Amino acid sequence: MKNFLIALIVTVFGIAAFAQAGTVPQYDKSNEVRVSGTVQDVRDYQCPISGTLGSHLTLKTTSGGLVEVHLAATKYTKSYEMIFAKGDGVEVLGSRVMWDGVDTVLAREITRKQETFMFRDKEGKPLW
Repeated sequence: MKNFLIALIVTVFGIAAFAQAGTVPQYDKSNEVRVSGTVQDVRDYQCPISGTLGSHLTLKTTSGGLVEVHLAATKYTKSYEMIFAKGDGVEVLGSRVMWDGVDTVLAREITRKQETFMFRDKEGKPLW
């Protein structure tokens, strides 16, 4: 009986994860936008969009709103020493989507002063 309950729980969670995986937003070139603002937060967490530990920014836009910016797999950002900090002024080019009710941009590139960081090619394919 105990093994049956464990199998049932694993199945239910597996089905829920599979169902959620179908709703993960993809990069859509037709939704590309440029968003400028100031970095409010920098976090690495397990990201269902990239499918791995990913680097993320929370950006306070020049219009006053907040946008979650998905950069890339953390291994990629760390290997190229792409370091962002709270207070950095940036411009993000990427695909704007709504993800879990949050205004989100899947970054293709970010410009900070004279530096440009690339995360996806011109078609939106990840570089990592």
